[in-house]
Amino acid sequence: MQINITARHLKLTDAIDAYVRQKVAKAGKFFDGDNVMAHVVLSVEKNRQITEVVFSVGGKPFRAKEESEDLYASIDITVDKLTKQLRKQKEISKIHRSENLKVLKSKKIKSEVFSLDAMEDSRTKISEIKRFDVKPVSIEDAISEMDSLNYRVYMFLNSSTDKINVLYRNDSGSLVMLEPEF
Repeated sequence: MQINITARHLKLTDAIDAYVRQKVAKAGKFFDGDNVMAHVVLSVEKNRQITEVVFSVGGKPFRAKEESEDLYASIDITVDKLTKQLRKQKEISKIHRSENLKVLKSKKIKSEVFSLDAMEDSRTKISEIKRFDVKPVSIEDAISEMDSLNYRVYMFLNSSTDKINVLYRNDSGSLVMLEPEF
């Protein structure tokens, strides 16, 4: 984890530097890797000691800011706020990961292997293949997701039937749903 410390209107001593690095590293125990960064800004304005921490995990930022009359107290309170945010994010990611694994284990979708080079006609040649996780959602949620992402075609696992469905908009703008029969 990379930790950058910026001091504004105060001298950054070795003791403060070590204290900040220890606290932020402890807060970052939930995430590790090269894509984890923290930027700490320590500043003084009149009698206020202000600490701001921006913690980035894979490009997703988490921010906490606090002020008090004591710099060490300000650091502690800010890191506590950040720790709560990171803990909550880790819990959410565990829940989503376990739900996705359950769906994948219960529904193993077999894909056919074919050669792109064997297709000669440009109308039937596949220019790219997109793969994505399919998660169970209701039809209403699928429609709202399709509209929010501005997709013309949307594939989803129907939570009421446990079948793969496809939604698309026809030329008149109305929705069409394809549902397989077995």
